[in-house]
Amino acid sequence: MKESSEKLPFNFKTKKTLEVKFSGLDLSLDAGLLLIKQAEDNLKVGQGISNCLEDNREQHKVKHSLFQLVSQRIYQIAAGYEDTNDSNYLRHDPIFKIICDKVPEMGAELLASQPTMSRLENGITKQEIKRIRRFFVDKFLQNHLSNPEQIVLDIDGFDAYTHGHQQLSLFHGYYGHQIYFPVLVNEAKSGYPLILHLRPGNSHARKGVLGLLRWLFWRLRKAWP
Repeated sequence: MKESSEKLPFNFKTKKTLEVKFSGLDLSLDAGLLLIKQAEDNLKVGQGISNCLEDNREQHKVKHSLFQLVSQRIYQIAAGYEDTNDSNYLRHDPIFKIICDKVPEMGAELLASQPTMSRLENGITKQEIKRIRRFFVDKFLQNHLSNPEQIVLDIDGFDAYTHGHQQLSLFHGYYGHQIYFPVLVNEAKSGYPLILHLRPGNSHARKGVLGLLRWLFWRLRKAWP
């Protein structure tokens, strides 16, 4: 091995030194998530989503804030761990602890487990989903100081394969599998995700798109009369 003294700085708010040592103790394969953590500190997507949710839990029993739960779920999905069952072993992972603002030492407080993550997802209401949708559109509007001359939208439905008996998971003849068939509306120039809408697996390609566009145009015209 070639010894190197090069360092990659991580400008977290805590301003604490982050050292990488090949000591053979707690290890992680997901160090790249530190870069996503830096992006989150700038964009505050997880914070914005958590602000859209209502915390109806008994607070004296709460161990994990909504922001930490949302952040943990986002980081898991970004790293390819979409199944909430993955939380049961990732809650011990030192990198996941660091990016969720926990102490990454053995014996320290763990992150949320699968039952907690499942309750979070199943407890989100339609009203909260609408707030999250408004958050993403308002975030897009904040990036434009003046009315753009033109907005080009990229609208795509895509197959999200399912392997169980999840609600809305249905067979699609074209894809030949049980799927969800969500539709994603991006601003084409920047690739910014304006709307992501979940649809049943047997939906046709244009289902619900017109209603989404009407709402989006109303929101944009309200901001840019």
